[in-house]
Amino acid sequence: MNESALKNILGLAQRAQRLVSGNFQVTDAINSGKVKLLILTTDASPSTAKDFEKLAAEKYFPIARALTKESLGQCLGKEMRSVAAVTDNGFKNSIEKILNN
Repeated sequence: MNESALKNILGLAQRAQRLVSGNFQVTDAINSGKVKLLILTTDASPSTAKDFEKLAAEKYFPIARALTKESLGQCLGKEMRSVAAVTDNGFKNSIEKILNN
């Protein structure tokens, strides 16, 4: 995985308003059916990881474990974040390509 490329595409998705971050905003996006891909940080707490993995299984969208809370927040121009949700298929496909290389 190219971490720099992943950070860049996540930052672009944020600026294009095709990404939401933070537990509450992501939960709202999940419940409204907007999530195409969930990014969960590698250092998210076990309870946070369990909660979002359960939601992903129930709502049938992919989940990826990548980055740290600090690096995710930094690339989004925000404070530390444990989770982010991509709401656009184009960005989802680009991120999956980066994660699979």
